[in-house]
Amino acid sequence: MRQIGAIASDQEAARFVDYLLTQGIEAKSDPRNGEFTIWIHDESHIDQARSELQAYLSNPNDQRYADASKEANSIRKVEYLKDEQRRKNVHDMRGKLGGAGMMARMAPVTMTIMWICIGVTAVSFFAPNFFPGLRGNWLIDWLTFAPYSMLPAAMLKHDPFVAIEAGQVWRLITPIFPHGGLMHIAFNMYMWYSFGGILERRLGSGRYLMMVLGLAIFGNVAAASASIFITGNASELYAIGISGVLFGLFGFAWVKSTFEPQFGIYLPSQSVLMMMLWFGLCWLGFVGNIANWGHTCGLIAGVIAGFIPSRS
Repeated sequence: MRQIGAIASDQEAARFVDYLLTQGIEAKSDPRNGEFTIWIHDESHIDQARSELQAYLSNPNDQRYADASKEANSIRKVEYLKDEQRRKNVHDMRGKLGGAGMMARMAPVTMTIMWICIGVTAVSFFAPNFFPGLRGNWLIDWLTFAPYSMLPAAMLKHDPFVAIEAGQVWRLITPIFPHGGLMHIAFNMYMWYSFGGILERRLGSGRYLMMVLGLAIFGNVAAASASIFITGNASELYAIGISGVLFGLFGFAWVKSTFEPQFGIYLPSQSVLMMMLWFGLCWLGFVGNIANWGHTCGLIAGVIAGFIPSRS
């Protein structure tokens, strides 16, 4: 916003602001030291606005300025109606999503994946109590990017894809389902329910499912590769949880909310601050054993996806 000059009276300043609006220039007047300063919103219009101000000051009673007020009021009314319609179409990501029945109807992919995560985590924890022969990590070992027995080979060969190359292609996706404890599953499912439900309703279930699968595969592959080639260990080949996809959804919503508001998603600044604070605390080691490369790669993938123009 730039200042272009001043006008002596409130009435004349308002008339000039109205005239500028009819010329496609948004402006406002601000009282200061007995005068009314004119401010221009878009700096690309500075030269034109200054020229119009000089013409106005030389002949403020010209009929074109008197006629501008009515047209300006009509323009403002149309813009107000458009803003009202946009507000109706925007999904505030702080909003309540309704009960489970509504979510099942309006966000079936979100609910299905949520129940798979809960079910897989419960089975992995409680099944050994009923079947004593099962090892404690039996299901996790079958779902991670590589089983525990293959981690030494992955390190020796510098190859994060030892299990995938052996034909176990389900591992590209399945690490997102198991979780490591009650707090882990509770926090992730709360965030999944919040982000996923709104994004699925905005994108549609088909597009949303494709994005989730893409985030899962990219995040798992990139995190496993970073673990071997950057960190120098195989820890994230055995990582579990849907956090990477969650950070991907967050990154997507963040970009759309900031750079494409017509997409219809509003992500409050406090939500951004909370997620980035959590991201930083995890990397600094305050949260315990966390798959930081999974978070980072998921976030990067979501941000990239967010910059892809939507069809909205």
